[in-house]
Amino acid sequence: MTADYYTRWLADPEYRASRRQKADLIYAISEPWLGPAQTVVDLGAGTGLIRKRLEELAGRPIIGFEIDLAFVEDPERMAIADLERLPLRGQSVAFGIANHVYEHVRDLDALFAELARVLTQNGRAYMTAGNRYAIMEPHYRVPTLAWWPESVATRILRWTGRGERYAGINFTTHRRLVAAANRHGLVLDDLTDRVLMTEIDRYISRTGRLVGRLARSFPTAPRRRALQLLSPQWFFLIRHGNVS
Repeated sequence: MTADYYTRWLADPEYRASRRQKADLIYAISEPWLGPAQTVVDLGAGTGLIRKRLEELAGRPIIGFEIDLAFVEDPERMAIADLERLPLRGQSVAFGIANHVYEHVRDLDALFAELARVLTQNGRAYMTAGNRYAIMEPHYRVPTLAWWPESVATRILRWTGRGERYAGINFTTHRRLVAAANRHGLVLDDLTDRVLMTEIDRYISRTGRLVGRLARSFPTAPRRRALQLLSPQWFFLIRHGNVS
């Protein structure tokens, strides 16, 4: 993402309001586990705006890890860290937040291996995960951008004037996310349908709210299957496989 485009995007009042709305959604989903957790970390905290709002809601400090601090707005309790090599002791995190971050790591297996290492035995992590086949690519706001090979996506990006190269963003599918977590003894409990049924009014996208309300009218089993394939994002709670 070009610096000029990203700087304008960060300064947009609508974007900043969306960070607050996103934090409110994360908290509504996570509160039963985040609330009592003693050690909470935000993995890939970005600007820090969501982390700061979650601190307000939870009434506790949250440590943010981000590999690139160039655009961090709130550096308090933020540290530089590679999510594939977290500077944390084993079994030291009671609750983790991984909001739209998996696509930025080089090795998905390494991310889940680290989560398995640092989560306490009864710990949990919240994950919002984008679908490779979502119509709107969430970083550059260009339709279908993530569908294409890198060379084609780069040409599309240059044509839109929103960047010079589409690289370092690796979306995948629901099935592959679940399989990668399972390889490291983790389970992804899919909360997407529950969120659709109970938190739809908190969705940032107006179109998402409209489509979500329509989807709620479908029978449960086919709706859940359709969400695995077609939802632009999924909501997961991550836990060790030997913990119910």
